[in-house]
Amino acid sequence: MNWPEVKAWRKAARAKLIGARIAVPPAVRAAWSADLAANLRQVLAAASPPISFYWPFKGEPDLRPLVRELSAAGVAVALPVALRLGEPLTFRHWQRGAPMERGLWDIPIPATTTEIVPRTLIAPIVGFDPAHYRLGYGGGFFDRTLAKLGPAAQAIGVGFSLFALPTIHPQPHDVAMTRIVTEAAPVDLGDSASPVCYLDEADPAYRGFLSDADLAAALQPLVAALPPERLPLLDFLLWRLAGAGERAAAETAAPAAARDYLSRLLPRIRDDAIHRAVGILSRSIASEEK
Repeated sequence: MNWPEVKAWRKAARAKLIGARIAVPPAVRAAWSADLAANLRQVLAAASPPISFYWPFKGEPDLRPLVRELSAAGVAVALPVALRLGEPLTFRHWQRGAPMERGLWDIPIPATTTEIVPRTLIAPIVGFDPAHYRLGYGGGFFDRTLAKLGPAAQAIGVGFSLFALPTIHPQPHDVAMTRIVTEAAPVDLGDSASPVCYLDEADPAYRGFLSDADLAAALQPLVAALPPERLPLLDFLLWRLAGAGERAAAETAAPAAARDYLSRLLPRIRDDAIHRAVGILSRSIASEEK
């Protein structure tokens, strides 16, 4: 795709992913954030300070407990500051009790003019691909910042494994993350490759799993049974599985029957992230019955 096509694709993908992330129940997001923090803690044991984090926004992983822990242990911690569109980020020191003010988009930032230069940047991701390219919010802040800081700065993308994409269609101006850390993926502290698994390359149907197209078709009739706040999550799954983002118009059975239908689908889903998302939909339907 050319850049205008990629730009349009990213805009649509960004809306799908952010909507789905916000639609994940808060308790589930909190549990995922805790698991992500545990994985990230291992990675940061070998990282160079100062370390720049972020203040959570639009359902992003909440790593503030880890930030407080590191700061209390004497690690220099910073928060990014976006001053103007089209410019790199600057960074200000943060510690517990530091005065805060509202920055761009009303995101809290340290109320000081003293800046520091981080050597490790924790970058929240909307989506990501196997080459460690990050789909962000479209402002280009992190790309410009990493280009300015150069190879001395390590960038670690953090996000939920559900939002892994085959590609974000990287462009020359995109900067790949040093690594991606999620709540689910094992933390890779070395460069060794995983063993070849030929069975995993076989047709999913050969192993009794649903294909992406079959799973998308199976999910379509469930719209009427879902709580409205979970519909963006289903929209994302349909878009991710089959390139289809339209909600089905078909009616469905009562919520209990829909939940039973989802539970029968679960053993036939090969992708762990999609399996978890379908489980969330099932529990959401169950909560409507109470």
